[in-house]
Amino acid sequence: MTSTIDSGFQTSELLSTLGARESALGGFGPATTGLAADAIRLLGGVPANEALPVAQLGRAFAETLSDPAESAVALQYSVVHGIEPLRAWVAEHEGTAADRVLITNGALHGLSLLFGALLDPGDIVAVESPTFPLALRLIGHYGARVVPVPVSAEGLDLDSLEQRLRDGLRLKLLYLIPDFQNPTGTTLSAADRARAVGLAEQYGFVVVSDNPYRDLRFAGTAVDDLSVDSDAVVRVNTFSKTLGPGLRLGWIVAPSRLVPALTRLRSNTDQHSSLLTQTAVARLLHTPGTFDGILSTARELYRERAAALTSELRDSLPGAVEFDDPEGGIFLWAAATDPAVDLAAVKTRANELGTDFALGRYFDPDGAVRYTDRFRLGFSNNTPEDLRSAVRRVAAAFATE
Repeated sequence: MTSTIDSGFQTSELLSTLGARESALGGFGPATTGLAADAIRLLGGVPANEALPVAQLGRAFAETLSDPAESAVALQYSVVHGIEPLRAWVAEHEGTAADRVLITNGALHGLSLLFGALLDPGDIVAVESPTFPLALRLIGHYGARVVPVPVSAEGLDLDSLEQRLRDGLRLKLLYLIPDFQNPTGTTLSAADRARAVGLAEQYGFVVVSDNPYRDLRFAGTAVDDLSVDSDAVVRVNTFSKTLGPGLRLGWIVAPSRLVPALTRLRSNTDQHSSLLTQTAVARLLHTPGTFDGILSTARELYRERAAALTSELRDSLPGAVEFDDPEGGIFLWAAATDPAVDLAAVKTRANELGTDFALGRYFDPDGAVRYTDRFRLGFSNNTPEDLRSAVRRVAAAFATE
């Protein structure tokens, strides 16, 4: 029997509604092409190689695989919610109970599980404006709509959000990056955190603290994270910025009422995070002083690099850009002071000169309409010397605009 294939057949015809859905939200803009191999990328998001605990993780993995009681077990299947030693460490780190912790494959995976558990098409999610583009893409993936809430140096505009809630807006989620927000680098005040939680309790929505930069404070005073004493709060976090994104390891802290749904969704996808990785990382974390030492190294490194970036910006672009000095995290959010400057053209010229940065417009929840005068510079994974060279190239690009 001979079979034939219709040449007009399109694979897209087989896609489900979810598989075929394309969100207009999210993304960092068109990929830069044609950069020289030695170009300096100030795109951020990446921890410094020098800050990653290569030696400590090497020992932890080697000890795990050489331990007769752990080696074969660590290569087996595991439990959906994560191993107890790792959940216990996370619980202590977060100030909560271990039975509220679910280990994930990083923060974006945690957000995907949470959004999958809570969002239906048409639901409304309030987000900071500007915000992390991949979170916007994920919200759109689940068919939800976003409502922007402006964020500035003065904080989150909760007055406008509360007024909209009084007028009948019904949220399912409020998505926040409380510490060293991406992209602005701002930190949400204690008062705004408490008020956001109060609004969530009053109006019946969930407030999400996505807080991957929290442990990277190198100046200023720390602010307590959103309180998990409230059943309206979910925290999502990751080891990607501290131990390394290649581990693909993070966590969710959720109210007890949400844990069964999150666990069920997890069991229907990948079952669990790598048991070998969980076991080795738990071994490292339970070694006294190790994680604190890793953080101390990273904070000092990023403090030095942020200082190099800001000092060169002031020297090379005096009066041309405005910014606040970072107190932590890995980004700087800057604005061109001259409204006539075309930052897209500056970026193109900077690319030709051998450097790259992220345009602010792509962090706009409304779709690249606002923040055309803004740009984000990542300082974490470049040396002070490279940061100074990159800024001088950006300055040259400004001069030819």
